[in-house]
Amino acid sequence: MDTFETLRDIIAKKFDKAASEITLDATFESLEIDSLDTFDIIFEAEEKFDIKVPNDEVDIKTVQDVVNLIDRLRAEQAK
Repeated sequence: MDTFETLRDIIAKKFDKAASEITLDATFESLEIDSLDTFDIIFEAEEKFDIKVPNDEVDIKTVQDVVNLIDRLRAEQAK
């Protein structure tokens, strides 16, 4: 399961965005996604990837930040 592709699908469906708009460098601000919506994305990612994101880990600004966070947590929580 590719983290970026899955995350892009979540964002595209939830916020009616074109997949081409959602790049690794895209900021949530540029995608017009506010902080509450970011938490929604995190919650859905937790379900999809079967991970738990600690509350102090959600200082994210870009799609790449979320991909990095998910990948790190998946590796840590798989141990």
